[in-house]
Amino acid sequence: MDYCGGRLMEKKGRLNIVNLNATSSDFSAASKFWREGMLIFLAVLALSLPQAALLPLLDRDEPRFAEASREMLQSGNYVVPTFNHEPRYAKPPLIYWCQAFSFEIFGENAFAARLPSLLATAGTALLLFVWGLSLGKDRIGLIAALSYAFCLQVVQQGRVATADALLIFFMTLTGLAGWKLLALAKNESSGTNKCWHLWGTILAFGFGGGFLAKGPEALLPLLPLLICARSLGGRVLSSFIAIFLLGLFIVSWWAIPAYIQTNGEYWYEGLGKDVGERMVKGFQGHGATTFLWYLLSIPFYLLIFWPSALPWSPLLLTHRKQLFSSWKPDWIDTYLLLNAGLIFLVFSLMVTKLPHYTLPAFPFMALFFARRWISTGLTSGIPIKLAWSTGIVLAVLTAVAIPVAFLNHVTPSPIGELVREAQADGVLTSNTDFALVDFREPNAIWEMRHVSKSYGWLIPESEVVSFLRHPGSHAVILSTSLWQKLQADTDPAWKIYEARGFNAAKLGPLDLTLVVN
Repeated sequence: MDYCGGRLMEKKGRLNIVNLNATSSDFSAASKFWREGMLIFLAVLALSLPQAALLPLLDRDEPRFAEASREMLQSGNYVVPTFNHEPRYAKPPLIYWCQAFSFEIFGENAFAARLPSLLATAGTALLLFVWGLSLGKDRIGLIAALSYAFCLQVVQQGRVATADALLIFFMTLTGLAGWKLLALAKNESSGTNKCWHLWGTILAFGFGGGFLAKGPEALLPLLPLLICARSLGGRVLSSFIAIFLLGLFIVSWWAIPAYIQTNGEYWYEGLGKDVGERMVKGFQGHGATTFLWYLLSIPFYLLIFWPSALPWSPLLLTHRKQLFSSWKPDWIDTYLLLNAGLIFLVFSLMVTKLPHYTLPAFPFMALFFARRWISTGLTSGIPIKLAWSTGIVLAVLTAVAIPVAFLNHVTPSPIGELVREAQADGVLTSNTDFALVDFREPNAIWEMRHVSKSYGWLIPESEVVSFLRHPGSHAVILSTSLWQKLQADTDPAWKIYEARGFNAAKLGPLDLTLVVN
């Protein structure tokens, strides 16, 4: 969609902008575009709801982000997030701002924590639809949007309460705005100052928002932009420098106060240590431990792409002759592949590796795939039906499987069951101090602070009984096996709750006990 100055028209198979004298057919085309775009957005959002609403927060990252957002809301400090009252420098604050706002509207629950990611994933699908339409065919946008939204890696990571979905949205927005600016520069007759300023501002907000979402990886789409713009003259490059400075100005509204409040620790820990360590050594057990394993892990993302991009990735193989036999890349293909390739290259060279790190490349890959598919004359129904079928089947399976699992007492959050049971009995209150012993997962902090207003103590095994004997209401969370060793010294008046489940972080069984004095 060519958007500039509030005009909308249909020309050469694509939606553009016209003035108020447009014909009814022009407005019909515009209405069709907005209707289809919103249907895609709402459909992606709706098919994400079972997973987001029914599952408790999983792994370690989701409860860390959610708890930090809750503490931000409670403290009123929107510059420096904390987890369990300790500074959390791992990520910039945008995801915490979004989750805190969501908590204000929907309450402090798993769905509200995941809602920003759901909206960002649906928003990325909408951006791809708009981008595909701008390339001349609404089928390109539809294939790209659905292929991205319903591939397995996005279904897994695009709906969780972390910063990744926001980063991908803003990196896609940066890529779209950069492509639009290149198109305007290559066709100077359509590149009015108003259009250039609009898309330049969008570009600045794109990489500025991405930086506030997750950090410097949001700047990666700028390099393909500069490579493709190198032949357009110094005036264009100077404009890009001005846009980059505008983006830095946006980031500085948070970065400078954060630097002052923490005496530079936020930048040192979050950008230097967190990002730097992931590049040069395995972080939190993820990555190669020797140079040989590092060399062997370099093709990891090229291999993991094929299952990650299911169900559409096999089409690249089964239809490779039609897609690539007479392929002559133009500058748009080059731009899309440079964006995807740079992301794969950078994260392949990093020592720390997790399957979702290259997910920001998937929108560019999906758009390239859709463009090739349509340009070769292949029927659009195959990838579209495949994507819809995958999204619907996974949503239905999730909506059925999760309640059935809970009815059979199979839960990834037994601590949540313990907290709700103790709260229902009235023994766990907002004044209860609590401690963690050998089970110190972030989920315990998140669940306990649904009720208790205090922060979690981390105590050794030898202090469990003495902690429970302190005056006032106290609670301890520990493994059932450890509690069985200690219960000879217990008070009969203490309330004891037990629950079983599985540890989503370690993929193993979990047997927990909550003791309240």
